[in-house]
Amino acid sequence: MEVPMKKNTFADFAICMAKEYEPFRRRIMERFSLSAAEVDVLMFLANNPEYNTAAQVSKIRMIPKSHVSLAVNSLSEKGLLIRKSGENRKSVCLIPSESAAPVIAFGREMQDAFQEALFLGFSAEEKAMFDTLHEKMRKNLENTKKDRKS
Repeated sequence: MEVPMKKNTFADFAICMAKEYEPFRRRIMERFSLSAAEVDVLMFLANNPEYNTAAQVSKIRMIPKSHVSLAVNSLSEKGLLIRKSGENRKSVCLIPSESAAPVIAFGREMQDAFQEALFLGFSAEEKAMFDTLHEKMRKNLENTKKDRKS
């Protein structure tokens, strides 16, 4: 017999996780005088170089296009982001500059610290189980998306 997950458990977890990540992001913001959107955009581009357009950042990170646009302009002005014309000349590729290296390094330290806090007390086996379950949920969502399209 399947035991259903409480309706609000997952939503509560997602909200709590976002809230608890905020102090880690704030440290990046304060150290480098960046906005939350600037940190989110820069770290996303650094961690996911295969997604390098403003449209991709907006879609995948679910940040409003206007916020991404403002962050990209500001990061470019600060010398932390390079804009390069894409292959089709319609899209502009966004690439963190060399000047962004200290921000990215500290950002990754904060992401690692948050992950350590999140998994405190987990055994290696439990972490592996989490990865397995997380991947299974991702595949379920992909299949649900495919089913909606057909």
